[in-house]
Amino acid sequence: MLACRVDPLPRSWAFLARLRPTAERTPGELSLGLHRAVGELRRAARSDPSRAAEGAVMLCERLAAALEPVEDPIATLAAAAARTVDALAPILTGAWSAAQRGLWLERLWVALAGDDAGQLRRLAEHWGALCGGPESAARWADRLAPCLAPGEAGVGAAGAIACLASQVAAGRHAQALELLATRAIAVWPERQFGVYALAALGRIDEALVYAAASNPLGHHHARDIARVCEAVLLASGQREAAYRRFAVVAHARQNCRQTFDALRRAYPERTPSELLDDLIAASPGHEGRWVATAMALRFHALASEIAGRSPCDPRTLTRHAAAQLDGDPALAGDLALGAIRWLCAGHGVEIDGDDVYAAHDLAQAAALRTGTQDRLRATVAALCDRPHPAAQWVHGLLARELEG
Repeated sequence: MLACRVDPLPRSWAFLARLRPTAERTPGELSLGLHRAVGELRRAARSDPSRAAEGAVMLCERLAAALEPVEDPIATLAAAAARTVDALAPILTGAWSAAQRGLWLERLWVALAGDDAGQLRRLAEHWGALCGGPESAARWADRLAPCLAPGEAGVGAAGAIACLASQVAAGRHAQALELLATRAIAVWPERQFGVYALAALGRIDEALVYAAASNPLGHHHARDIARVCEAVLLASGQREAAYRRFAVVAHARQNCRQTFDALRRAYPERTPSELLDDLIAASPGHEGRWVATAMALRFHALASEIAGRSPCDPRTLTRHAAAQLDGDPALAGDLALGAIRWLCAGHGVEIDGDDVYAAHDLAQAAALRTGTQDRLRATVAALCDRPHPAAQWVHGLLARELEG
């Protein structure tokens, strides 16, 4: 007799336990929890997309409550919530049945409408894609139209964004532009759909001008604007213009190496040296930030050049000089002298005498290997011969070596 097969119970999500509302977590801990939740859902999506989409809806439903009790003085959680929603959107935009999609959209809308703190506001920007097609988008656009009424408060802000996203997804481009024209103050989360509408109508140049006028403060939405403009140009086949005008800002990340890697993934046809040159050129006065990236990519000559002309973190230069001492003492010497140069100029955070001695010791060790000991003393003395207080301090620490 054959035994009947019993399907196992649905597996629970690990992120549910990590996202229980509590004030005991720090913003960093909760941000990490959201990052792990996204990873869990992405892994699930490879084998069971429907289950992953259900989990994504559950995460959205719990997101605001999990973040609300935690103090977030520098908006760490706000940024983490936006990244989380951006990562969940592709999971939620699969080819689901109309009935299933409708149920998920209703649940997501309840979560969005009940989010007084605005942690889920980014979800509204994806609403057009979440609708899954022009018919569903048109229904939601009609349903959300009251949110664009003047003076609408509460859910009105998110509802207005979702309505505009739905208008564009429904192909109602002219109507979306008309609605935007009636807004007394239209911020970038709304105006981005004016950019998409103009682009869809073939008015690419006008779309870019519209985007440029959408950030009067000049900084808050700069990266998001660059991303949209880059996407518009890429969609219109203008890849070179997209790269030259918007790519560097659009792919900026938390540090230089992450920015370089993001840009390289987006434009694999560009050589690493070209990408790095363009990133450095886009950082006038801050070229020194790219020394570590140049060293990691083994562009040693470029790193040495940067260390000699642009302010750098002295400890970074000293660390790389130590790593190169045996393999390339000439490079190590250049980097060590660069560290002394910028110590004398007052650069670095919480610098002490040990930093000065470490850089000088490396410079001496490199000079011994390259036979340039006589030149080293004069070079260091010249670096210290400036009126900056830091230079006088460095000179005082190295006085015995310079006089000997």
